[in-house]
Amino acid sequence: MDTTAKPCQGRKLLVMIGCLYLVQGLPVGLAFQAYPVLLRDGGASLELISLVPLASLPWVFKVLWASLVENHWSARLGRRRSWILPMQTALALSLAGMAFLPFTAGNAPALLALVALASLVSATQDIATDGLASERLHGTGLAHVNTVQVAGFMIGMLAGGPLAMVGIGALGHLPTLLGLAVMVLLCGLPVALWREPDPPQGKAPEPASLRAFFRRPGALPLLALGMCATMGGAVSFGVAKLFLIDAGWSLDAVGTLSGTGNTLMIVAGCAIAGGAVVRFGALSTLVLGGGLVGISSLLWAVLAMDPSLASLGAVWGLATASGLGIGVCTVASYTLLMGFAQRGQQPGTDYSAFQGLQTLGEIVVMAATTALAARAGYAAALVVGLILALALLAMVARLRKAALVNPALPRQDRAGDSGPVSGYQ
Repeated sequence: MDTTAKPCQGRKLLVMIGCLYLVQGLPVGLAFQAYPVLLRDGGASLELISLVPLASLPWVFKVLWASLVENHWSARLGRRRSWILPMQTALALSLAGMAFLPFTAGNAPALLALVALASLVSATQDIATDGLASERLHGTGLAHVNTVQVAGFMIGMLAGGPLAMVGIGALGHLPTLLGLAVMVLLCGLPVALWREPDPPQGKAPEPASLRAFFRRPGALPLLALGMCATMGGAVSFGVAKLFLIDAGWSLDAVGTLSGTGNTLMIVAGCAIAGGAVVRFGALSTLVLGGGLVGISSLLWAVLAMDPSLASLGAVWGLATASGLGIGVCTVASYTLLMGFAQRGQQPGTDYSAFQGLQTLGEIVVMAATTALAARAGYAAALVVGLILALALLAMVARLRKAALVNPALPRQDRAGDSGPVSGYQ
């Protein structure tokens, strides 16, 4: 389906897919933001709480079973609905299970198991959702769906993290978590009512596999570009938060800065990127996002060298710039990666490989830069964000030069173009 040809169907499909991406953010928000605070408040040890982020590992390793999701489905339900509907139901049930377990030290293992299950089924649902988006949305629809993807996921994280904590504090954990479970079911209703068309012809002449992704021409260069696009922002604000704590900022102040100054600005960056990709192309939009991330990383490093410069206005300004840059880079890179995936024979597997390896890269680079900060100081660690942003800009320039040197390659990379991006077939 091309959203430019059938705008009504395209809008309905975007809303349906947006609902799916939104609920995928719930367990991530719970794992990274709500669970550590709630378990600590219930008396759980810090050693046990340190295991909570491991619940998000299915988002890294989902590529290992992506080909299974791609290759097996029920003809009666449809290729993507066969996985989306049961995973959506399992997510609602896991949230309902959390609702009936008080956040105490004794219940901590069971709660960790439930949030791990929620992450597992959400990551699996994401494989099918990405495959659905790749198959059914083309042209400008790619820019729109990736805007919806990132913004929806971030809003889901806010709902599962800060908003869930506020709800639990005001209403109690039972009604709050049951409310999240009902939200999941309501967001799955459009998929339940949708009649999925047959898979596009010629998309799967042979079974999907991870090996096929790595053997596909152009996959590795585009993977390197996609990883640089997200790792720079992860370093920039991730290390900056640690710097602010050591500079004397309170947990509440850093939490407010992270939620409002950064997360909401990521959503705003998504909106900017959606229009920029359609008008100027994904590569040009990456230049904007990479520039914001690079400049903010450099200025964060300056503040780290002289903490007396870290005034309220300077910190909020940099958090805003970081958030906008992260949102712009994420949407632009996802548009490029999804466009590449949809031109292949296994879109769900290829896109899952891109995202899983991007996430793994973010985890590795964050661990490495945190260790670097311990040895060489925060300024040295924050400069890594600048280096990654410069590497991203160099890759963009290289792709553009390849298109200019070879007349057979398209010279435009706008979302509406039907040809390969920068010659990657």
